[in-house]
Amino acid sequence: MHRNLLLASLSQADLRKIKVAGTAVPMVFQEVLWTPGAQQTHVHFPMEGYISLLADAGDTRRMEVGMVGTEGMLGLGVAQGVPVAAVEALVQESGVAWQLESRAFLAVLAESSGLRRVLDRYAYVVQAQLSQASACIRFHEISPRLARWLLMCRDRSPGDTFPMTQEFLSTMLGVRRVSVTNAASELQSRGLIHYHRGHLTVVNHQGLLAAACCCYARDCTTYENVLAPRKPLTR
Repeated sequence: MHRNLLLASLSQADLRKIKVAGTAVPMVFQEVLWTPGAQQTHVHFPMEGYISLLADAGDTRRMEVGMVGTEGMLGLGVAQGVPVAAVEALVQESGVAWQLESRAFLAVLAESSGLRRVLDRYAYVVQAQLSQASACIRFHEISPRLARWLLMCRDRSPGDTFPMTQEFLSTMLGVRRVSVTNAASELQSRGLIHYHRGHLTVVNHQGLLAAACCCYARDCTTYENVLAPRKPLTR
């Protein structure tokens, strides 16, 4: 449980309540945890792996609008009294999450002012990062956006290599596959990443930081300032 930064910030008393009310569950690669309009019957605190939040355009197109890993939780709407999913939640890298049934979670939340404070601050971070992402999508080129997104994946992955396909990258960034291919080829030719058979490796972390747009650093700063001044999101 301590591998989730939100849970790790709680008092021992609050952590015991979370432990009693929940259980560890596997998160399987490409598993859909919920779909838009579905009731959020459970909340998840990832301890390994991470989840993509996908919005659709009303047709077959989708785009990632958020990511949840060990820094956060899936199901913030339950805490805010709106337990209906607005986006699709798709496991992007396999792992383990601490899962609580929504009613059990709300019971703990009602008894824990510490948990409420943490989630209120987390909600602010999520809102700020979504606002930054909107500006990033509108104004920044694909290559810096790709570098930013790969850094976000690396932060939430246990290592430098994680599953990745060009088709999935295209979905995540909301651009044509050929544009992703060109951007990934550029980063690989610069020795920053290596892509082979559906797996991507970050080869040069500092170089990838330099290649990313300013949005990545701003997201990290927001999280660190609001939630984890002693536990930075980046490795």
